[in-house]
Amino acid sequence: MDQDHRSAALEACPACGTPHYPAGFGGAGCPVCLLRAALGFETIDEGDPASQGSLQPEESRFDHYELVRDKGGAFEELGRGAMGITYRAFDTVLGHAVAVKVLDAQVAANPQARERFLREARAAAQLRHPNVASVFYYGVRPSDGQCFYAMELVEGESVEARVRREGPLAVGMTLEIVTQVARALAAAEIQGLVHRDLKPANLMLAQGPELTVKVIDFGLAKAAADPPSEAGLTQGGFVGTPVFASPEQCAAASVDARSDLYSLGITLWEMLTGQAPFLGSSAEIMRQHRQTPLPLERLRGIPQPAVVLLQALLEKDPARRLQSATQLLQVLPAITAAIDARRTFRREQLYKGLAATSTGPARRSPGRQGPRKVSLARLPVTGSQVFGREEDLAFLDDAWANPQVNVVSVVAWGGAGKSTLVNHWLRGLAAERYGSAELVFGW
Repeated sequence: MDQDHRSAALEACPACGTPHYPAGFGGAGCPVCLLRAALGFETIDEGDPASQGSLQPEESRFDHYELVRDKGGAFEELGRGAMGITYRAFDTVLGHAVAVKVLDAQVAANPQARERFLREARAAAQLRHPNVASVFYYGVRPSDGQCFYAMELVEGESVEARVRREGPLAVGMTLEIVTQVARALAAAEIQGLVHRDLKPANLMLAQGPELTVKVIDFGLAKAAADPPSEAGLTQGGFVGTPVFASPEQCAAASVDARSDLYSLGITLWEMLTGQAPFLGSSAEIMRQHRQTPLPLERLRGIPQPAVVLLQALLEKDPARRLQSATQLLQVLPAITAAIDARRTFRREQLYKGLAATSTGPARRSPGRQGPRKVSLARLPVTGSQVFGREEDLAFLDDAWANPQVNVVSVVAWGGAGKSTLVNHWLRGLAAERYGSAELVFGW
């Protein structure tokens, strides 16, 4: 038979639409469906009414990616969010499974939104890291203008699913997850990217003998240099999930890497307790992120060093948080060691040796150093005990630990106990860790 007659015999597969030769012309069936069957995917009989989902058969194709159906005939969803739905799909060209995120049709109908998503997908595609699910294709379907992108499929379950199934996770496991996520965020910082939607649903625990975390949905990432006017595509400029959003996100302000650290802190809180710290309607949660103190009473039973880490990540003022994922990676070993040794961990210990990596102004070093030792008798004696001032003492500890705080003013009426408070704090500082106090005693 000549080539023209053989080409004319090509027919479309009734299941996936791929052209192939029928058996009478040397074919063995649809090659895509055969490969899918070999990989364990369901082959769909289009004539079976149970296989019909809400989309038409031709709507299952996004360029050369075909959405996979489950046994009930519906397209297999991997995740669903405000921006779109992620499906399991099959690359009909290279013959392997992928994840395809189909963006919401109303968003995709906006030309500016499509351009924005394209730029963000390009930025996200630059990330190549073991703890990041890579984005490698972006497209717009000609038939209806829907935007989509394809990314690495991570077989396993999300941290959200694990917590829902098991409840609070072991402290050691949560810190390992945080460590791997911090590595991914450090790689993103190098590219100038902010994830903006970091949450347990976007952290995948890959199948395998070792714990491996993959951060997904960097397709919503924002270039840190983008102006605030381009901060988002949803109403009010908000992009993200309110439960895990930073205070600056909730205020529709410009965000940077510190916003992702806040979201990671909320994620750590949920992993440790089984529930996020702030609950309610979206508006209530966003207000709480900006104004409500952390409900630290819910952390009873959590190791004290982990509580210190949570407080450092969940400062409402970005300037008072750890300033980068690199800094977080530097302090995590000390946090873990303190937990293993059942030692307490003071907030100021987080900031030792971090000045070089801080994105903000570092504490200015004085011109001369204080003595190696100080006699407690040299401090003014205005009282040896303080009662009910724990919050004030904690404030002074936090201020001393913060590399961006240079001056603290204690203001109150006469006789309120200002000198007693400060001297009590200085005595503890002198006795425990005077080596870092420098000229504080020169006052």
